Amino acid sequence: MANIANVKDKNKNIIYPYTDWSAVQNKPTNLATTDDLPTLGEWTTSGITFSNGGYPWAGTSTGGSDDHNCAYRIADYGSFKHVEVRCVFGATSAFSATTKVINLPSTITPDWDLNSWFPTSDSNATVQFSANSISLCPKAGASTSANYMYSLMLEYYTTA
Repeated sequence: MANIANVKDKNKNIIYPYTDWSAVQNKPTNLATTDDLPTLGEWTTSGITFSNGGYPWAGTSTGGSDDHNCAYRIADYGSFKHVEVRCVFGATSAFSATTKVINLPSTITPDWDLNSWFPTSDSNATVQFSANSISLCPKAGASTSANYMYSLMLEYYTTA
């Protein structure tokens, strides 16, 4: 047997839910509609630098026509940002210890200690995202592969 619950006001009148927003009385005036919300901007490479032989992937360490293989984009909500980072990259050398290969700009640094590891098809390595950098991390006793394609895709929020 089902029970019916009614919401009543202080005068014990049943309150029926509105489905038409324009019919709601005393509604807040500072609400945004989906059309008012910011959207993710264009992909940019501004502030991204490479170190220790890291490079954006285009098949060779000399780069190529797509310089947006390591890029980010932002939706700015005023008091915080939604950040999306994508990187497809390689390194000219093999590494036997965790090595930073990409430096990200401070404007997209997470507020907290965000550490993420991404598996790769190189069975000897993972990719690590840590605050404002991306590193290659070999397994114990192994080395990463030189000129191998690595990648990551990450979304997060920040007030940077």
